[in-house]
Amino acid sequence: MNAKKLLLLFMAAALSVVVGCSPQSQSVTTETKPIDWKSMYPAQYYSSLGSADHLDDVETVPKTGGYGHGSQSKYMPISIEQKNGEINATCISCKSSKFNELYEKYGNEVFNATPSAKYAEIMTAEDWWSCGTCHSDMTDPAGSVGAQIVTAELFGKELFDKLDPKTAACSQCHNNLSPWSDSRIVNGSDILNSGKSPYRYGWDPDALIKATLEDAVPDASRYPNGKTMELSAAAHAKVDESTGTYLIANGNHADAEMFQGSLHEQLGVSCTDCHMPTLEDRSGEPYTSHDASKSVLNSEASMNYCLSCHSSQGLETVKDMYNYVRNAQAELAEKDAAVADKLDETYGYIEAAVKGGTVSNEVLDKARFNYAVAAYYKEYVYGNRGATPGEKVAHNPKMSHKYLERAIALLDETIEMLR
Repeated sequence: MNAKKLLLLFMAAALSVVVGCSPQSQSVTTETKPIDWKSMYPAQYYSSLGSADHLDDVETVPKTGGYGHGSQSKYMPISIEQKNGEINATCISCKSSKFNELYEKYGNEVFNATPSAKYAEIMTAEDWWSCGTCHSDMTDPAGSVGAQIVTAELFGKELFDKLDPKTAACSQCHNNLSPWSDSRIVNGSDILNSGKSPYRYGWDPDALIKATLEDAVPDASRYPNGKTMELSAAAHAKVDESTGTYLIANGNHADAEMFQGSLHEQLGVSCTDCHMPTLEDRSGEPYTSHDASKSVLNSEASMNYCLSCHSSQGLETVKDMYNYVRNAQAELAEKDAAVADKLDETYGYIEAAVKGGTVSNEVLDKARFNYAVAAYYKEYVYGNRGATPGEKVAHNPKMSHKYLERAIALLDETIEMLR
């Protein structure tokens, strides 16, 4: 071993005490692939794969192996192979720091949602959910946490500039930007060239609906069979043929947006505080769990963290905390189910009005729009992407209930219009 390599090893040892990611061995590299750091941070590395092959996750999305971080890092490359070696670059625009290299090389075209083998060539299995996705400096992982992928800055600067770095890291994917960044309603490169921000009116549901309807076009690459409605020259999304009702494109998991203004956010709680608790390895050394897809309800450490505040409500044990969250989830799920039932009921009224031909176009368009907005509210709260109704209530209990209640009120209004 030469002197230079010995010096590097010595430097690694000196850097071994890092808050949040305490290394368990002594090696150093300048690369940011997980495989290059698993010997220094084995607990973090292997815990990041903890969600791989969870049955409920894999069964939800069998083609790509699930939505969990571990499952995606394991199965997404297989998904690419099944698509003749091609990949839609927007698919990795929030999942790997490798996307930054693609953007630097190809520019805004990477947001066109056009699959290409040239995008897949730069990716390996180790690049999915790589260290560089959330850390800019692996010699100081705890001090360099944040949104490292360029997509967040390009499409969501207004929101990401105000986020805590630990929340920003998770929000790179867990946001409602995909209608724009994923070319679902408008070509992503076109929106970047226009200089318009998806968050120009804010990030609450009504603000996002307004921006969506302004920007959507009938030939967006993800929804080529969309229909332009008379209600708005630009309104575009999936259209139900029986009623003419369109569902306003939703980004599937508005976690970052929903979290804003919540009590947890106001108290300085971040995503990682609950979803990536501090654990101990067999030798008693602390490390930050990187199994971020794991439910906090399955983590004693997470429940204990929650108790550090919720004990003031009379909760004393992990079981108490667990039951408290489960009850809150069940309460929201019940309201979600009520909205679902009301959507079905309203759909029947709209369908009958279309077939009967006795309702004016003005009233019918208003009914369709109310239905679409109510459905959007439900989806915004639901969180989708592998979630179950009510599961994400802790992100913002007050707003979650508010928007489901508004959805029911809109649907009640619509039914009265059509009776």
